[in-house]
Amino acid sequence: MGDSYVGEWWKGRSYGMGVQTCGDGNCSVGEFNCGVKHGLGCYHFRNGDRYAGEYFGDKIYGLESTTLPMIIAMRDRSMKVARKAAENVIHLRRVDKQVTKAVMAANRAATAARVAVVKAIQNRMDGKFCDLDI
Repeated sequence: MGDSYVGEWWKGRSYGMGVQTCGDGNCSVGEFNCGVKHGLGCYHFRNGDRYAGEYFGDKIYGLESTTLPMIIAMRDRSMKVARKAAENVIHLRRVDKQVTKAVMAANRAATAARVAVVKAIQNRMDGKFCDLDI
């Protein structure tokens, strides 16, 4: 059986929080970047041993940390990312409303311009060159 990954993706690669299960029974839970372990994570060996700490470019980086503080740090980072995503959604709704209002105003202006052109053509045909009668 081969490796599998469940979690966040970006441009076809594991990116963000996820769980990678290897075909040999080992498992990695934590942060990924461009398809490799990067950031805080916990590696569970099939024999029961585990490493909890930081990774940099798929390599162990720094000293092993205790599991609880690492889990708390991962939770805090995830919550921060979720809050930022929620703020962005709210901002997008505001921008969407502003764009809709601007499009409606532009459509009204275009309609008014069309009416003015039609009136000008009608006036010219009737011999009125300067009076638009709008």
